[in-house]
Amino acid sequence: MKRREFGLLAGTAGLALMSGAGRVLAQDMDLKPTSGETVYFRGWNFRTDVVQANVARYNEAMDGKVDYATVTGDYPALMEQNLMASAELDMFYANPSSACRYFDAGWVLPANELPAYAEIEAELYPNLKDAWTYKGKLLGLSYFASTRGTMVVNRKLFEEYGFTDADLPKNWDEVYDLIYRMKDKGIETPFLPHWFGEWFGISWGFVLEVINRGGTIADAETHQPTITTDEDGPYYKTLAAWKKLWQSGMIAQEVFTFNEGGYIDAFASGRYVMSPQQIYDIETFNRPGRSQIAGSCSLVPMGDHPWGIIDSGLYVMSNRERSEALTDDVKKFVSWYGFKDQDGKIAIAQNWMQENMLFSGYKSVMESPETAERIKKAIMRPEDYDAILKIYQNTPFPKGIWSVVWSEEFNPFLKETLSSFLFDDGDIVETLEAMTAKIEELNGKYGI
Repeated sequence: MKRREFGLLAGTAGLALMSGAGRVLAQDMDLKPTSGETVYFRGWNFRTDVVQANVARYNEAMDGKVDYATVTGDYPALMEQNLMASAELDMFYANPSSACRYFDAGWVLPANELPAYAEIEAELYPNLKDAWTYKGKLLGLSYFASTRGTMVVNRKLFEEYGFTDADLPKNWDEVYDLIYRMKDKGIETPFLPHWFGEWFGISWGFVLEVINRGGTIADAETHQPTITTDEDGPYYKTLAAWKKLWQSGMIAQEVFTFNEGGYIDAFASGRYVMSPQQIYDIETFNRPGRSQIAGSCSLVPMGDHPWGIIDSGLYVMSNRERSEALTDDVKKFVSWYGFKDQDGKIAIAQNWMQENMLFSGYKSVMESPETAERIKKAIMRPEDYDAILKIYQNTPFPKGIWSVVWSEEFNPFLKETLSSFLFDDGDIVETLEAMTAKIEELNGKYGI
């Protein structure tokens, strides 16, 4: 697959935008702040050294006054409290599901308000633009975009027991068939499921598998539940496979206690053969000194359906009360940090690709020679490059349950429900009916 197959490259003529007196491109904008006031930027705890360096570069090059700090703890809840209290907060990280809730509360200034919006829109891949658009508004700019649920393979252990590419699964039914075949051959822990203890652990594991199997959970437009209880449906089949796997004794209870770091470390230990993981952590698993399977981690190519779901982070602007001049400075910083700098380069996104192999929603970043070189350094086999791009290109987004105001309320319910289903040997039909009832309850609560 050629890189251009990610999407049509936007022509220069299509990148023009309206700004003040005339039509300019992002690189022609004056991004220097003028208000003399502080812009407050907050984010979750990930590579804060990189973020601090990025902010320092802006402050030095543009005479900026950006104050950055890391928020630790229950990030979505803490950010909601800050927004509700009209705290000093101008730009922040958010997942699309959280950003929808914030938007409905009036706390988000959409990216449509940015002078370079037309150019930004033309740079985004269609599936990501759709994932980040809510009620006709682009909620924020691309921080990272990933496929959570990329099926990675420890080729060293896989091949040691006589398995080859011909054994790689093309769908989730074949995943489970292979798990038991590997167990029969003597592999004690063939599979590490997405059942870890983070808020995006077991709940997202269910969502991604159901979506991959062709389900939707809730309608993308009406948000009405679409869960069925027939045994051939994606919902029932997922829970039936989970119940069998849990009762087989192959999955240790400690998996449920892992944070994300523990989940990554577990697969990097070399004990497991397959696991649905973040697409960018293929680099982590192949890194000498970080992983016990360095140079041996590959992935299952896309077969009958995509693997995983879109997991992404946005740079979101708050809509708090502030001076017009400060709001203008916020837009300038967001444009510089989340899109193009004063040299017309999408520098921050390209830097994240180089530092941590964080994928971007921007075509020119993903299709650059630098990105191709970076990804090829992180993979095991040359053929994995095209496989990664194809998976990323086709990753679906659960819009029905994420692009809705109640997303952050449904997720903890789903997490608790699924954990109880496994630990208490729950009934499949009753569990699915409880999900449907919860969605109906939330739709009623919000008048949807």
